[in-house]
Amino acid sequence: MAKRRVLRIDNQEDKKTLKMHCRPVKLPDRNLKQLVADMFETMHDANGVGLAAPQVGLPIQLCVIEVPAEIEELEDGSEVEVAPAEQYVLINPKIVKTSGDEVMRDEGCLSLPGWYGQVPRNRWVTVEFQDASGKLRRLRKADGLLGWAIQHEVDHLHGVLFTERIRDLSTLRDITREPEEPIAA
Repeated sequence: MAKRRVLRIDNQEDKKTLKMHCRPVKLPDRNLKQLVADMFETMHDANGVGLAAPQVGLPIQLCVIEVPAEIEELEDGSEVEVAPAEQYVLINPKIVKTSGDEVMRDEGCLSLPGWYGQVPRNRWVTVEFQDASGKLRRLRKADGLLGWAIQHEVDHLHGVLFTERIRDLSTLRDITREPEEPIAA
């Protein structure tokens, strides 16, 4: 596995690639397994939830998503995993159905680290995609973080950046520059 450079929205040369409409992946592809492994490593290194191929400079319809494990704190302060992390590899994904109603949520992007803004997204989506063997798959009514990430990553495959979805640009802020909350004594 190898960590790859994540292209940035605020770099004009990188942005040209990020704004491209990606071409479908032709399967089988013998390089795909290594690319997917590299993308997961790159995403983990950047503490991300999703990563699309154009973000690592490849204008192809491929994205990876990992919904973190669900952890519950017990009364004694210890933690227990109640649901494992789930990894998704979406090849040639298409959103085929949406909830039709929107929710606003703070959203960021590995291509603009530290910046978050209020983005409207569908409450849930149904997505069709191919797995690595070329078999057509469908995730029905993906909601929560998974549904949100699918919408964000599929946007990348069509050259749409999260900043273009923000309706009120005053919500876009650099959280690395925000003052920390004072600790109550």
